Amino acid sequence: MKSSTSHEAVGLIVPPSNPTLEDEIESLIDHVPRIHTARLPYSSSGDLAVRNELYLDSYLDAARSFGTLPLQGIIVGCTGSNYRLGPTEDRRRCELASAELGVPLMTASLAVLEMIRAFGFSKIQLELPYPDWLIQLAVEYWQAAGLEVVAHHSMLNRMGAESAYSINDQELETYLQQLQVAPDTVVLLSGTGMPTLSAMADLIERYPAPLMSSNLCMAQWLLGCSQQARGTDLQRQLCTKLQRFSTAPDQAAADNLFNPFGALN
Repeated sequence: MKSSTSHEAVGLIVPPSNPTLEDEIESLIDHVPRIHTARLPYSSSGDLAVRNELYLDSYLDAARSFGTLPLQGIIVGCTGSNYRLGPTEDRRRCELASAELGVPLMTASLAVLEMIRAFGFSKIQLELPYPDWLIQLAVEYWQAAGLEVVAHHSMLNRMGAESAYSINDQELETYLQQLQVAPDTVVLLSGTGMPTLSAMADLIERYPAPLMSSNLCMAQWLLGCSQQARGTDLQRQLCTKLQRFSTAPDQAAADNLFNPFGALN
């Protein structure tokens, strides 16, 4: 499923009612690689756990729906669905799917983990638009990945929001400015349907801690799939801010590990 570099393309798999992910990925990738989109199946169930199970069972079929499109990589825009698996099983499933498809397949949760490791962060603060039971699964996932979860909060509870989709940019910016963040800790905004980039952009120069979102990590992985990758100015600014806080012993090596084609340049 490879193509010439002049037509490099990737696949983005999106939850059915997610109104945010495509726009945020496109605001971080400057037309290369080209992005093709597929959506996971819809469920009318009001039970998030039921929907998460449906999504998990549908990753491979959604990836197959790209048919014979020549893709350099496919990423699934879900984090919450993967938390009950743990990082080892999450990666195992991606490896099996990648072997069957003949193209790398990644989940948003693993893309976050790769970016955290690339920048050398070991402490995270979880700010998630999820109910408490799913946040506990998230804590267990990141702890199993070897990270110290310094703090974790349900943004739904703290902000009085119904879902990730109902949080707006200004509300998020206000929320972030009120947070207490421990030293040497990255704030992870995970939830691909939550708008994050506008608030992160406004806070780039004045926020006292590194900010990382699942959508930024997904875009970074997709850029790493392409030899001609072009990040936008916003992507470069956000990653430069993360580099300032990086604890990686060799930053150049970390850049190359995560981004072999130089998308940070």
